[in-house]
Amino acid sequence: MKFTHLLAAAVCAIPLAGAAHAEKNYHGFKPETVDALNEKLQTPLTESALEVLSHSTEIEPCGGTQAITMNPPDGWEARLETSHAAGGDQVLPVPTTGLTLEYPAVYQLLGVEGACEAMFDITAGGKTENIQTSCSLPGFDEAAANVFAPLEFEPAEGQDSPAIDNVLVPVNFCRSDEETAAP
Repeated sequence: MKFTHLLAAAVCAIPLAGAAHAEKNYHGFKPETVDALNEKLQTPLTESALEVLSHSTEIEPCGGTQAITMNPPDGWEARLETSHAAGGDQVLPVPTTGLTLEYPAVYQLLGVEGACEAMFDITAGGKTENIQTSCSLPGFDEAAANVFAPLEFEPAEGQDSPAIDNVLVPVNFCRSDEETAAP
């Protein structure tokens, strides 16, 4: 094949490549945000991943309309049967410091919300252990677990020890009103 034929084929392919790029479905996410993220991510976001994530931009636990499905880990259901929910009948130990919630960066940039439940035990020494999370999307689980890992607890009034198993606490990752108003 002559060089001119190769050049002609390459020139003809340029508009097709542009058309393929233009047809990429960003599922409502800002193309410039997705493209910038994909340049930095080790595994770029695919169209199918964006489709899944697009169903978590206004979730019910954050005041939106999108229903969620939790993804519990192995052993979750057995522990859930004996859990003690925050705000329930069981008086729970008191944390000695405030909670620190770190939103997963990629989800925050995309405006993806998440809902989790964290379950953990509190030792007699006030430390957390056996932390498990059940979340609406992968990636929120580690962030939810990190909220409780460094916490220490003291006994509630009238208790001798902070020790208790299977404390269940909801953890929601919601966008602020300013973020939800932005296009």
